[in-house]
Amino acid sequence: MIMMFYKQKIKQVFKYFFELFLVLLIYGCNKNASNIVMLSDIPPLNISEKFEGLIEIKNWLAIGPFEFDPKKTSEMESFFTEDLAKYGIKEGLINDSGIIKIQKRGVRTFLIKNNSLKLKLFNYVLNRAERKSNFYLVTQFTSSINQDATFILDGSNCYSVWLNGHKLIEERGRYNTNKAGDRFINVSLKEGMNTVFVKINRSTNKLSWDFICTIAPLEEAKRIFRINYIGDFVVNPIINDSIEIYSGPYSSGKVELFDGKNQVIVNSFFDFQNTKEQSFAISELKELDEGFYKVILTVNGGEIEEIVYKGNYKEFVEHIQDSIKVIKGGGFYTDDLSVAMLRVNYVNNMRDNFVSSNEKRYQNRNRVFWGYSLRRIINKNASTQFMTYKDEDHDQGVFIFHTNDRQQQRRPLVIIVPFVLGGESMIEDWYSSNLHQIEANTALADQYGFSLAWIYAQGKNYSAEKTKKEINAVIKRLHSDCGIDTNRVFLLGSCEGGRRALVQLALSPGRYAGCVVSTPITLSGRINEIPIQLLPQIGNVPILIMHGRNDNVTPIEESRRFYFEALKHNMPVDYIENDDSHDSIYRDYFRFAFEFFNLIAY
Repeated sequence: MIMMFYKQKIKQVFKYFFELFLVLLIYGCNKNASNIVMLSDIPPLNISEKFEGLIEIKNWLAIGPFEFDPKKTSEMESFFTEDLAKYGIKEGLINDSGIIKIQKRGVRTFLIKNNSLKLKLFNYVLNRAERKSNFYLVTQFTSSINQDATFILDGSNCYSVWLNGHKLIEERGRYNTNKAGDRFINVSLKEGMNTVFVKINRSTNKLSWDFICTIAPLEEAKRIFRINYIGDFVVNPIINDSIEIYSGPYSSGKVELFDGKNQVIVNSFFDFQNTKEQSFAISELKELDEGFYKVILTVNGGEIEEIVYKGNYKEFVEHIQDSIKVIKGGGFYTDDLSVAMLRVNYVNNMRDNFVSSNEKRYQNRNRVFWGYSLRRIINKNASTQFMTYKDEDHDQGVFIFHTNDRQQQRRPLVIIVPFVLGGESMIEDWYSSNLHQIEANTALADQYGFSLAWIYAQGKNYSAEKTKKEINAVIKRLHSDCGIDTNRVFLLGSCEGGRRALVQLALSPGRYAGCVVSTPITLSGRINEIPIQLLPQIGNVPILIMHGRNDNVTPIEESRRFYFEALKHNMPVDYIENDDSHDSIYRDYFRFAFEFFNLIAY
């Protein structure tokens, strides 16, 4: 019995040392053993039953980037290289044994604990990226039950996403991530552990190697879609024989096409359509006359609309340019027509050899939007348009104006102050192409009863004094021509635009009824333009500050210190702090600002 007891003990000890030897073999053979990472090292994330809010996935295990040989494959084709196959790992499927294996083979593997919604992979490239192609990302989360949800994704330039080994989507040739919530994929989460696997490639885009991944309950995803896809659910804004509709998380709905007399000429329903794989198409439009049409997508959450153009857009540009030549008048109206025509010509002359359908859609949407705006300027019923001014130095400038009712008198005005812009002209700057945010803000302005003016602040030639003169000239023009109420003018800005807005308050405190700034820079700036030093000059203008604790661009101390210093001066300043990062997936992010303005204005 005693011998048997000792034999068992010897076997247990031997087994212990054998297992210890295997562990040391796995970890010790890698010269970077201390850096070994596994899926279990990713901070845990649990999705509870009947979760309500948006869940941002910020923590990943990253692999790569892998290099490609430009003599054998192009940057665009490198996306299709299966870099993990030579390690016996199939794309979409990976576990800890596979992760340990590739690390033993010297493949760079590391954890990303990101504060921001947007993952910028260029931040994790150790040296030159010219020959770098694919990054692989893996994350895991647990679901308390089997439940349905929606993945909301965005990325650039090419990416694929798998859930539990099943491929959800493959996107190629993404133009950028300016929507921040582009693709909506309805999925079924299993109870317990779920694994997300991502492959992302920058292709030829050396400025963007980004990815966004969030999970939402279906109803919240539908609400986000209706916000983010205002004016942008048509895949082909310039149509010929058919029109294609992207309905995001909605599988059923109605599409109507209206002519210039607001008469329905096409009425089509779709049911159980999964637009992840293929857009819903309405064909047989060849006989339609050339011109602009309004498209309304009706889903169970409401309606969203977009303007499209049927026909040869370049011929439309030539025709409308001839029309403008015969218009008599002079003054600001003629100048407005002139700059609007310059914008239309600018977007019309952009190259047509698009890298992808996504880029084509982006450019054509700008063509339709500003072409339609120009036609409405001619008819003197534009809602969003370019307008001109002359300041006190007789310098001419351009701004964008929106109102939904030109007949309403004494309408309050919100002036949106831009952040850093790199151009010299509002007509050609990307700022004018950011239709996603322009239309989201116009929808908010219409809902709360405001007009909007986007100023340019001289672009890269910004100066606070010139911006002050610009704003004065814009207000004067809008008061004269559109009846805006000069006693209810508000400022709105974010980041550097927030700093500039606060500086304008100090320069003209009696001009404004209120100001909202998001993630503002307050502790630095040019000489005599540091907001925290200008507090005594601002006076009693109501100010609301919004800042996220996870902001990775503007430190939260910028707002905290400004707020507490303002309280010392007994100023009417409110401060909201949340868990957001610098980016937001919600295009109606500024709703809080219009709610604040509404309390003051009405």
